[in-house]
Amino acid sequence: MLSRSHSHYNPNPQNPDVNTVLVPQGMEYKTVCQGMGKNQSKFKILRIPAGIKPLSHFLEQWQQTPEFLNKRPQGLILMGLGGSLSQNYSVGDVILYKKCGLMDDSQESKGQCDQFLTKSLFQQLGNSPLIGTGITSDRVICSAQEKLLLGKKYQADVVDMEGYALLHWSEKLGIPVAMIRVISDNCQQDLPDLTKAFREDGTLQPLILARQMLKNPSNSIHLIRSSLQSLKVLKEVANQISQHE
Repeated sequence: MLSRSHSHYNPNPQNPDVNTVLVPQGMEYKTVCQGMGKNQSKFKILRIPAGIKPLSHFLEQWQQTPEFLNKRPQGLILMGLGGSLSQNYSVGDVILYKKCGLMDDSQESKGQCDQFLTKSLFQQLGNSPLIGTGITSDRVICSAQEKLLLGKKYQADVVDMEGYALLHWSEKLGIPVAMIRVISDNCQQDLPDLTKAFREDGTLQPLILARQMLKNPSNSIHLIRSSLQSLKVLKEVANQISQHE
């Protein structure tokens, strides 16, 4: 679960050489690129689809490309937004995952993020992020009540739609991964039902997205405000990371 004590989280001097960043497509991707600015040339920033199956398919295709085969990444950073499953923190908080599980019935599926890469990012971000556990869902978790129940059931702090898929893939290839999430909606916040707005390939359908948001204008306005706040923080995080190699 969430940890606010950073005094024992000392960075390891042996930092992996990481220049590949994965970001969900859309505003998250645009925000990370803007945050890195002129320094984004240091990195390969991959725009990835949302969802477990779409991302797994994307990664399987990526690993067959000549670029990947000729120069396998030494480490990967996944950046993006996530939903809070805990009352301990709120919109705009930056979370570094120590592990990420899969939202299923077994509660057995959990992957570990790379300790050294995570510690390196912790240092780059001024020793300020929180350290937490993620859980990956194949749908948008809309209900505040369900968020709290999932947090307790899985002993998790953040819910996303990509984390476990990346860990499951990277562990088979022996590629270290670190994950950064900025909280975009807190655990008391009901969301409009956006699951139907995603195509099978993980891309968003703008018209359906707008229709779903219009069905619940109050929650939609709240989500837009909190998302803008979290994207601003994500941009700052990307900028800080881009200052280091």
